[in-house]
Order: sequence, then structure tokens, then C-alpha cells
Amino acid sequence: MLWIVLFVLFFIAVNVINPFFVKAQANGPCVKSLVLKMAAATGYLITGLLAMKIGENYSKFAWLLFIALVLCWIGDLFLHLWQSKVFYGIGFLGFLSGHFAFIAAFLTKIGELDPSRGFFSVPEVAGVALFCLFFILFSAKIGTNIKGVIAVPLLVYAVVITTMLCKATVMGVAYAASGASNGVFAAVVAILGALLFVVSDFSIAILMFNEKHKKNLKLKMFNMVTYFLAVLLLSALPALIK
Repeated sequence: MLWIVLFVLFFIAVNVINPFFVKAQANGPCVKSLVLKMAAATGYLITGLLAMKIGENYSKFAWLLFIALVLCWIGDLFLHLWQSKVFYGIGFLGFLSGHFAFIAAFLTKIGELDPSRGFFSVPEVAGVALFCLFFILFSAKIGTNIKGVIAVPLLVYAVVITTMLCKATVMGVAYAASGASNGVFAAVVAILGALLFVVSDFSIAILMFNEKHKKNLKLKMFNMVTYFLAVLLLSALPALIK
């Protein structure tokens, strides 16, 4: 019970810190906003460890999820450092690597639940392709200026994060179908966490590449609320999916 209480307290604390972080960086990154952001990010690392303790789950699946959280923590740190543009590249790679780790975790569990399933099915490929097409068309329609050299890594990132959502969904459905007593709830947590991550990254693309929205505080708040909820929900999975 103690570990569950601590998990809930840290889950709440991250969401309490988040609005203060968003307000602190309203005019750009600063020392205060960096401290607040990394305090919140450290909170989701702690919830990840607490989830492993609650579920007594130290499987490959659980450790891959924790590695993904650590890589997101690194991404959070470097994307908020303002001293050099190189840091933005490191932050981007941190999150990209984190999504690969999430995919590896979900594939590990899918392999346990349904060994006959291949890496990708036709509906999965179609889903990823449709989302990326939607991202391109919607970005162009609202005036998001993604072109030139930056367009290629962003498209790669869009494919990877959509694959992460796809694999979270397949894993969740497979776990619910396995007959586990908490199967439906665990599936909802996994799918919702992955979906919120995609929504958050979609909104940050608008913030970064659309001049009209670069200082939109409401959109920044939406971006960070969906982001921290996403990682917190995904951090809980070792306690729910054994």
C-alpha cells in the first residue's frame, strides 16, 4: 500500500509542477523553468520505478519501459538547454531513442502474448501511413513551416512515434484478450498513454514551426499537460501488465 500511495503522490506532484513550469518558460527557457521541468521529469522516473516495485515486475518489458523513460528524461533536459543549438539535436535524438525503446518494450510483450504475430500487419502499415499523410496535410493547411533539411528527420520521427502508438494498441488489445482480470484497464492505460504522446508531439510541432503559435501559452500548456500525462501513464504499465 505504501508504494501505491507514493506512486499516486508523485503522479499528482508532476501534474502540479507542470503549470508552474509552463508559466516560467513563457518567454523562453531560463534556469527556473529548467529546474521545474527536470523536477517534473524526475517525477516520472520515480513513478516508473515505483510501478516496477508495486507489480514486482523486473522483466525485460519493464526494464525497456524504464530505459525509454530515462531517454525521455535526457530529451527533456537537452531540449530545454538554450546555450547551443546542438542541444536541441541531442534532445531530439533522446526522444527518438526513447520511442524505439517503447516500441521494443511493446514488441517484447506482444511476442509473449501472441508469438505468431509478425512485426507489422497490413492494417498497421496503413494506419502509420495515413497518420503521416494527415500530419503533412494538416501542417500545410495551418501554415506550419516544415520544409528543407528538417523535414526528413521530422517525418522519420512521425513514423516512429506512430509506430509506437500502433504497437501500444496491439499490445493492449492482446493483453485484454488474454483474459487478465485487469486486461481492459491496462489496455486503456497503454493506448491512452501512447495516444497522448502522439498528440503532445503533434502540438509541439505547431509551436516550433508555426510563427502564429510560438508564444501561444494555452497551446504550450496543452502540449505539456498531454506530454506529462502520457509518460506517467506509460510509466505505470509495469504495475498493470505482468
